[in-house]
Amino acid sequence: MPTIVTGEDISQPKDLQENTFGTATGQSDETVQNRVEEKFTPTHRTIATLSITNHTVPIVIFIGPASSGKSMILVRLAKYLRDQGYTIKTDPTFLNTYKYHNDCKEFKEKLDTTTALSGTVEYLLVSIYNKSGEEVAKLLEAPGEDFYTTDPQKIKEGVNDSVKPYLSAIMTSSNPKIYVTLTDLDSPISFRENVEYRKGYTRRFLEHFYPCIDIKRDRIILLYNKIDKTMLGNIHGCTNLKGARKDAELNYPQLFGSMKVTGLGGFLTYDNFAFKTFCTGKYSEDVDDFGNKNQPYHVSSDVYPRELWKEITRKF
Repeated sequence: MPTIVTGEDISQPKDLQENTFGTATGQSDETVQNRVEEKFTPTHRTIATLSITNHTVPIVIFIGPASSGKSMILVRLAKYLRDQGYTIKTDPTFLNTYKYHNDCKEFKEKLDTTTALSGTVEYLLVSIYNKSGEEVAKLLEAPGEDFYTTDPQKIKEGVNDSVKPYLSAIMTSSNPKIYVTLTDLDSPISFRENVEYRKGYTRRFLEHFYPCIDIKRDRIILLYNKIDKTMLGNIHGCTNLKGARKDAELNYPQLFGSMKVTGLGGFLTYDNFAFKTFCTGKYSEDVDDFGNKNQPYHVSSDVYPRELWKEITRKF
């Protein structure tokens, strides 16, 4: 498993140091991309070393089990931000492996299409820059099983009882963190139908992630993704926000009930999190002439990424 190195020169190809995937006008830096493809040869290092060099920019960590939709939330948010004038870049210094390079390439391609990311994308660190060129956030995508696994053998091996070193390093770094924690219910592995999955996922977050949160610096967003799979919303927006929260709280009572802080000398208790809903789009399946399967989709309304970004960037 990769370890994290902060501030180290990992000696990547010089051409990988700048890899812009979108700008305010929606254009791509094809010249840079072509240089990357030409210069990234088998002679370059492939040691899996994670690196974050900016220790002040907020890191948005998408937390959720496998197949919960984290990757496509990142894509939908990035599409929206690019349309709003932000510049989107993958961070080429984050992980110096061929797999990461290819995942970044696929992310770039999918930003310009309405085809879903493949399920093989593992790590992504995406930097967001405002119109002044200032880096305002980093968005982290990591394998769902690093957050919670339902695999019986891996559970037996204790995978859910510890945190990967790279996640520990990120969580304890000086960067402000925004934990976008999915209240997963209606993914292919149904948490709605399995109370033990929900309890295990809740327990893992509260025992291994929540203790690292600095309430003066960090933020938690409980995100009800795939709200369009319920009667509470569709691709155009959530039609019943109170009902959505009630449904999520009914299924994750300990998650909602445990994250409280007190004020006014202990006389007032309030949530130490925000609650939002999300939908990335409406998906279908397609098979090309070569038998390859892909998932085209109709992009959801901007209301979802707009509300999520508003909460991510909200001042304390």
